[in-house]
Amino acid sequence: MRYLVSVIFLFTAFTACKPKVLSGKELDAQLKTTMKNYLDSTLAPGTEVTIVNLEYYVDKPYKEYVCHFTVKLHSARLDTTGIMIATIPNDFSKVKRFQ
Repeated sequence: MRYLVSVIFLFTAFTACKPKVLSGKELDAQLKTTMKNYLDSTLAPGTEVTIVNLEYYVDKPYKEYVCHFTVKLHSARLDTTGIMIATIPNDFSKVKRFQ
């Protein structure tokens, strides 16, 4: 009986601790939030960032998203729109920007 209770407890713990797989609008929102937080921390103070468009694909061997962001940057002296390319791992822990 103890063995059965232990197995049920371990099974419940493993299924409850498994991270939820995001998709659709939730994934878009999380990728945009991760990139916006990265840009807010690396750009000069006073620079406003607006992410206009996001295109991404999953790179399964490396377990990351390759993202193409269309971003509007606005500061006191600069107002521009550009494309930024970055990779974001599945756990959204860091951003590696290429362009």
